[in-house]
Amino acid sequence: MPFSKVTILGLGRTGRALISCLSRFGLSLFLSEARRLSSEERAFLEEHGVAWEEGGHTERILSAELIVPSPGVTPYLPVLQEALSRKIPIWSEIELSFRVARPSIVIAVTGTNGKSTVCQLIGAILRAAGEEPVVAGNIGRPAISTVDEARGRPWVLEVSSYQLEWTENFRPQVAVWLNFAPDHLDHHGTLAHYFAAKARVLARQGEGDVAILPAELISRLSPRGRVVDYPQAVLPPGWGEGEPSHLLFDLKAAWCAAQAALPELTRAPPRYEEVAPALHQPHRLELVGEFLGIPFINDSKATNPHATAAALKAIPGPIVLILGGRHKGVGYEGLWGPLKEKVRFCILIGESKEFFSGLLGRLGIPCEPARDPLDALRRAYARARPGDTVLLSPACASFDQFRDYSHRGEEFRAAFGQLSRA
Repeated sequence: MPFSKVTILGLGRTGRALISCLSRFGLSLFLSEARRLSSEERAFLEEHGVAWEEGGHTERILSAELIVPSPGVTPYLPVLQEALSRKIPIWSEIELSFRVARPSIVIAVTGTNGKSTVCQLIGAILRAAGEEPVVAGNIGRPAISTVDEARGRPWVLEVSSYQLEWTENFRPQVAVWLNFAPDHLDHHGTLAHYFAAKARVLARQGEGDVAILPAELISRLSPRGRVVDYPQAVLPPGWGEGEPSHLLFDLKAAWCAAQAALPELTRAPPRYEEVAPALHQPHRLELVGEFLGIPFINDSKATNPHATAAALKAIPGPIVLILGGRHKGVGYEGLWGPLKEKVRFCILIGESKEFFSGLLGRLGIPCEPARDPLDALRRAYARARPGDTVLLSPACASFDQFRDYSHRGEEFRAAFGQLSRA
């Protein structure tokens, strides 16, 4: 490790993983957190010998030789801008992990939607082929917590724009960029900045590397590696039969990535039965159950309009949609067509009730607000007719009411249990 003094911004899951890893190297660590820390968090920092500040970021951060912001820390934070002016290196956790780890190959997956499913599929394909991949990153396990585990093994990383924006040397031999739609503009400021952050997944690639992209991104970029237009890929016989188009695209992207990492798969693909379970992820078009003939689907992972539009297109028949949360402000124009075509009624949740009430009024779609998950499901069921589907696909972040999209999905699962037992 070329640095002896490291500042970490934010004590979330990533910050904890960084401290657990870096404290082994005898470094001088400093933690800066914008909020107040809990007594448990202070005990964790004391246990690992970490100095800290809470309730705001001060210039104490600038005494470090390296700054590692947690994902979601705005790049426009004044102290980070000052660090840039002083030429203090700023690396994301993904960049730091990449420099420490020694995997056999790095496969990085980014995109506005579908990243987690594709990562899990790549892992499943490689495991079915006899490999022992480590799947980590934005999918749930911070990359830094898997650097030892990944030694000599394929490392499949889900990488967000937040993680990519502070990369320098990060160079996946196989880079997958699934799609691009407006999102996270509250963080990046402009669509151009968001696109530039995503594009860093390709920035260091060179001859011999592989870039797996759809045609609309290939036309906007100049990848240095071999380019694969994954939507045009042909799957092995029997793979993906009967699956909706958005899942087939995910499966094609994963197949292309696995082939790039393990070319012998082309001659001997694994049995689809070993791969298929990874295609259906929790909180992504997950059938929770039926209540008196009405199916209830949990798509809490749809945190932006692009994902909700895909969900609406994937479900046949009329939909009673549960919509809302902390909205992104832009990008909702792409929802208008699917909303008008598929949605008969909307139940609105979270901070965005007024925002969506105005939008739906212009589209002529009736709606009503709900207080909490159980109230939302009760109202949705009351509005549903035979042949309808009740769909939670919020098109919004969850942080107004929940810890994250998983917590939101779990609360709706629990609410369905209450409803179905009533």
